[in-house]
Amino acid sequence: MDRFAIFVDAGYVLAGSAELITGVKTRSAIQVNYQSLVSSIVDMLEHRSGLQLLRLYWYDGARLAVPTQEHLLVARLPNVKLRLGRIVHGGQKGVDSLIVLDLTTLARERAMSTAYLISGDEDIREGVAAAQQMGVRIGLLGIPSQDGPPKQADTLVREADEHIVLDRVADIDPHIRAVQPVLQPLVPSGTPPPTARQVGHAFGVEWAGAATPAEVANLKAQVPRIPTQLDAQLFQKAEQTLGPLRGRLADRRELRAGFWDALMAS
Repeated sequence: MDRFAIFVDAGYVLAGSAELITGVKTRSAIQVNYQSLVSSIVDMLEHRSGLQLLRLYWYDGARLAVPTQEHLLVARLPNVKLRLGRIVHGGQKGVDSLIVLDLTTLARERAMSTAYLISGDEDIREGVAAAQQMGVRIGLLGIPSQDGPPKQADTLVREADEHIVLDRVADIDPHIRAVQPVLQPLVPSGTPPPTARQVGHAFGVEWAGAATPAEVANLKAQVPRIPTQLDAQLFQKAEQTLGPLRGRLADRRELRAGFWDALMAS
């Protein structure tokens, strides 16, 4: 039982970091090195606790239960368990209940002696109290704000046994940075720009390379419909090269066709 587990609310971490670095709570405004971020968190808490890591749980929302490329990257990291809730009307649903479920289950099964949470939501406070009643010590980590203190529910902070504020310079800036807007695609002189179909094909190859065979097979079963979240990623990536695609129906069709070309060939 002398192990610790980490429970990361990705929505809190990424929105809080984006606001700290850029001033807006928009994930697309930041770029994250998930491998180095997770390794840094684990190393810091291993040193602080003197315990062995059981597992890091990463909680996030996903439309139609389809993991994004970022989700797939996180899921493949060692000692990381990806847990997905839902995205409904732009907000996450079910993430807090997953955190409470895992926290209390591990506490009841005596799988850990200490739990570290990176979250700010009042809704997990009762889960924290229940785990404490089963003998688990709770550490709460917070993302600093531009004004200084983390934006976390006071009741949750008071419930925790220990409150740790991450340091921007040491804990955040090495792993998360602001995304610079792409003003104009850079194409070597004399090289024709890629077509929409080629851009879609390249995105499909990249996605299939990061996905598991089961995930690829599941998506193939949905042809010709691309799930909403994945479709949005495809267009966001494509517009960096092709420019705005609003109203360009032929290019939009070619983009999706290129994606399916790559996926069906994988």
